[in-house]
Amino acid sequence: MNFEPQKFYVGLIDFFSILLPGAVFTYLVKDTAGPLVLGNGYCQLQGTEAWIIFLFASYLLGHFLFLVGSLLDDVAYDPVRKLTDKVQITRLINGKALAPKPLRLLAQLCFKRQADAALTRILPIKERYLKGIEATGAVNAFQWSKARLALKHPEALAIVNRFEADSKFFRSLIPVLLCLFGAAIYRHQWMLTLVTLIALALAFWRYMEQRFKATQQAYWTILTLEAGEQPPPSAKASALFSSRETREAPTHAGGVVFRERSARAEYLLVQAKKDPDQWVLPKGHIEPGEDVRHSAIREVKEETGVWARIKKQLKIINYNFEETPVKVQFYLMEAVEESKPEDEFRKHQWLILDDAVATASHKESQEVLRLAEQERSAASHARIIA
Repeated sequence: MNFEPQKFYVGLIDFFSILLPGAVFTYLVKDTAGPLVLGNGYCQLQGTEAWIIFLFASYLLGHFLFLVGSLLDDVAYDPVRKLTDKVQITRLINGKALAPKPLRLLAQLCFKRQADAALTRILPIKERYLKGIEATGAVNAFQWSKARLALKHPEALAIVNRFEADSKFFRSLIPVLLCLFGAAIYRHQWMLTLVTLIALALAFWRYMEQRFKATQQAYWTILTLEAGEQPPPSAKASALFSSRETREAPTHAGGVVFRERSARAEYLLVQAKKDPDQWVLPKGHIEPGEDVRHSAIREVKEETGVWARIKKQLKIINYNFEETPVKVQFYLMEAVEESKPEDEFRKHQWLILDDAVATASHKESQEVLRLAEQERSAASHARIIA
């Protein structure tokens, strides 16, 4: 008989997400609910008969718990998933405020940094495959990735299902713990209440983490398979593409970020990545398919830890770095929040315009700083008149 791992792990998902939580719940309520359902016959249950009743109740209640727990995907996981940096950048682009910081910290705790990197790469691939049949919106990225793995690489799907089984177990366990929490409060069992509350927090955390790992594992596998199926471009083709891309659109994006302190503006400079003695404006490479504004906000946040909102498009700066043409689109940006940068070894500082211009290591940075101050002053003057 051939061993088929995907069928084994589907069974594992059923066991962890339905039968096991149902068994836990059945055990907790057996002495209370058993006599109510079975009457005097409950006390006479023994041996095989008792096990049959217990397994039946576990399976039935497990399905009910699974149904209730599945609501967490919509009311908990998806909303928290939308608190990652990528969504916050989109909020700033659309003129909205950042989500409350405690909620963003929860998202970081569950999903870590760069949570959207794999998803950003998967979406164009899914669209390419499904565009021909006009079904790009018919299935989400995770389910599409699982379907591809089921058709071509079931052994890889088994790994994804293992993470998903863990997440669904804790998802179904949460309603059990909520019932136990309510019963503990009703009975004034405060130690049990505290223990259950801690268990609830840990179960929720584990559910979020394992569900995220399941999606990431699916995305990583699809990306790896796609990379293996695509032949690497020749050096000549890469050079031609790079040259054409440099001529037609910006390769990098950055921000001239200001904050207002004591009725005057301060501008943000950061140490250069390869030379800490040089001070530059925060900027970085535009990822494939990434909006230029999105890239500017993301790079400022990654390099300095500063969340900033775009106020106005400035100019494009052209220069060569290690014989490679670089084309940077700069924006005037206003700081809205400060936190720790991803690279904690690179220092940054806030300086008034004259000091910032004197400190900036490159002529191009000095020019765009002066331009930014002109635009900021003009906008400020217009607000005062209005």
